[in-house]
Amino acid sequence: MIKQSKNLYLHADGDSFFVACEISVHPELKGLPVIVGGDRGIAVAMSSEAKALGVTRGMPIFQIKKLFPQVVILSHHFDLYHDIQRRMHEILLKYFCTIEEYSIDECFALVEPSEVKYFGGEKKLLTALKKEIEETLHVTYSIGLAKTKALAKQASKLEKPNGLVMLLSKEDEVKALKATLIDNIWGIGRKTVPDLRRLGIKNAYDFVNYPEKEIEKKFSKPLLVLQKELGGEPILEVESNINPRDQKSIQSTSTFHPASTDPKIIWREISENAEHACRNVRKIKLVSNKVSFFVKTSEFKYYIDEVKLTEYTADPGVILDALEPKFLKLLRAKKRIRSTGVILHNLIREEEVPLDLFGRQKKKLSNLVVEEAADKIRKKYGEDIIKRASSLRKRETKNKK
Repeated sequence: MIKQSKNLYLHADGDSFFVACEISVHPELKGLPVIVGGDRGIAVAMSSEAKALGVTRGMPIFQIKKLFPQVVILSHHFDLYHDIQRRMHEILLKYFCTIEEYSIDECFALVEPSEVKYFGGEKKLLTALKKEIEETLHVTYSIGLAKTKALAKQASKLEKPNGLVMLLSKEDEVKALKATLIDNIWGIGRKTVPDLRRLGIKNAYDFVNYPEKEIEKKFSKPLLVLQKELGGEPILEVESNINPRDQKSIQSTSTFHPASTDPKIIWREISENAEHACRNVRKIKLVSNKVSFFVKTSEFKYYIDEVKLTEYTADPGVILDALEPKFLKLLRAKKRIRSTGVILHNLIREEEVPLDLFGRQKKKLSNLVVEEAADKIRKKYGEDIIKRASSLRKRETKNKK
């Protein structure tokens, strides 16, 4: 794990997005040459199999039918694409607080040090994120992680499709910059490329190392900002344009070593999952009335159960009391558990919660003041300063080892 004290930037880029969305609902098309664009008369998006045949973006449909009769031609279904985009944002909001929608198939996220720490490192965080995207949406995204927004954007391009590239050291950055032609740099227009080539700039590395004063003199300010960003100086911000309060579920998962059959150890993990998920929803003033939880065995088999709460809440104590009666039933005899998770569903804004005639819901919400006070203490002194007893014993057990 790279030691990281500052924020990082993530860029996620959907792979052949329109085609991937179509295949997600028509899995029988997987592995076939597929294009989207039949309703527009030209190829707009192609699967890798179609690209391998020689189909290119903008190629007329009549020509494709003549040259490549085996190609499957589909029309656009924008409702489907926007639905997968929305669900992608919901997944990202489980991991990061600040998300920027850049296009229908691209987005940025601000990655804070606490988020990296929680997952045990950058690689584990991104691996978990990619796995959830693929298992939930049945599409793939290429992901780049770097010290600046521009570097993250370039990183996501380096190993498409389904890539995962982290530029966390100077050596990694230099290698990536040398591998990126000047034509392929985000933010440099076609009209600017010939001017840069005349200066002897062939790739991003040349661009970053060209005298700053000359760039400032010969080109507009955005190009100077881009040069600094690619050089590792964060200037561009992730512009949050997605409301985290619109998400419908939040989850918290953890993997522990060694795997265990001890119900006490497994329950402690679930307890911490519940605490973490509830803290996240309290931050944005959401509450839930449906909770699911799972355990995953060393053989990667999942066992899942859920409970419906009588009132909406974000109190981990209430949630754990509801889960506990079902917990032992979830475990299988002698099955070693390596991972657990808690998911809060049916999220709704606190101010929109319907109240009941007898005031039970209002009382549940007012009881959150205790947890919110604890949140303020955690924010000031650290997340581990106040924990439930079950989670605290988990830490003590680990410290003894």
